[in-house]
Amino acid sequence: MQGHEMQIATLFVAVALAAWLPSLLPWLAIPAPVLELLLGIAIGPHGFNLNSNGPVITLISTLGMAVLFLRAGFEVEPEMVRGRALKLAWNGWLASAGFAVVAAAGLVIAGAFPAGAWPWIALALSTTALGVVQPLLRDRGSLPDGYGQTLVVAAGFGEVMPTLLLSLVVARADRIADQGLAILGFSGLCALLLWLVIRHRHRWEGFVERTMHDSAQLPIRLVMGLLVLMVVISNLVQINLVLGALVTGVLLRFGTNTSHQQALADRLDGLGSGFLIPLFFIQSGMLLDFSVLARDPLSIAWIPVVAALMLLVRGGPMWWLDRPWLPQRARLALALDCGTQLPLVVAIAMLALQRQVLTSTQSTLLVAGAMLTVLVFPAAATRLLRPTAELPR
Repeated sequence: MQGHEMQIATLFVAVALAAWLPSLLPWLAIPAPVLELLLGIAIGPHGFNLNSNGPVITLISTLGMAVLFLRAGFEVEPEMVRGRALKLAWNGWLASAGFAVVAAAGLVIAGAFPAGAWPWIALALSTTALGVVQPLLRDRGSLPDGYGQTLVVAAGFGEVMPTLLLSLVVARADRIADQGLAILGFSGLCALLLWLVIRHRHRWEGFVERTMHDSAQLPIRLVMGLLVLMVVISNLVQINLVLGALVTGVLLRFGTNTSHQQALADRLDGLGSGFLIPLFFIQSGMLLDFSVLARDPLSIAWIPVVAALMLLVRGGPMWWLDRPWLPQRARLALALDCGTQLPLVVAIAMLALQRQVLTSTQSTLLVAGAMLTVLVFPAAATRLLRPTAELPR
């Protein structure tokens, strides 16, 4: 077997293991993204060296990242652009952005990260893993009034705002003004597309109704075509691909009737969560070097510090702002859920690594902190919410 064939075979075995291990070992309570990152670390050049990042693997991983953010955009509900939850989420994220800058500066001063990395660190600290926390709402049963909507909207801001700002951070210092104009132009195009999608929604609905259950799966093919188109457009105007993918998901959500949203979500999950997204996390894990952290006790000590800062930066403002509407235990749970981070942190860390803003050790440290939040915070939030389900409001 040739080298590149062996690499692809190893990668697919890792994807299969990521699906099988939770079934074979039900006591292994590790979230899927964390397990996929660990498998990537194991097979990568810093583990057993069974695989390396070739062009084919990188291309598939890029598609996985695009589908990941398409799904994040598809979670943006129309209710997110109006009402009290919108105001809370907006104020909460603005406060988080300020705290993130202070926390990033503190980490730089303490020597955990280089000075030039502070915008990347601040962005990573201000994210929320919408795709991780939203499925938990279905599993938790009865929740305090308004908890679910508040969490989804706040987490949506934790995905959308850092993604928008990431394009500015990626730009060189002498191109920030041009990049800002490009984002404005891209935003205008997105607004036009959104208007067209809403105006001609009935035509898309009719097409979905006729073809959704055919073997050809034409709606999914069109969605993937639109995804590639939006990514190409975003790259042409030199905006990071995650923004084009996110916009594709938003357009799809706003243009699809409620009766078909779940069917589309299920098919996108089958394509994304079943194949492309695990490849993205596995390939990202192959770039991480935990062996360096293992040899440096000081770096290991920074992992819980980074995780705690993620909780304080994202969870703290939401805990404070929701005082009038949620009981104390529910607010603590909301803070933990909002402090849960991983997918966007991985994307930010990988981009910073590619641009040599962070070293392999530093990017691994950032991702390790996010992995810790996924392992600890949702479980703690679920525990806090159990006694509050029956509390009178």
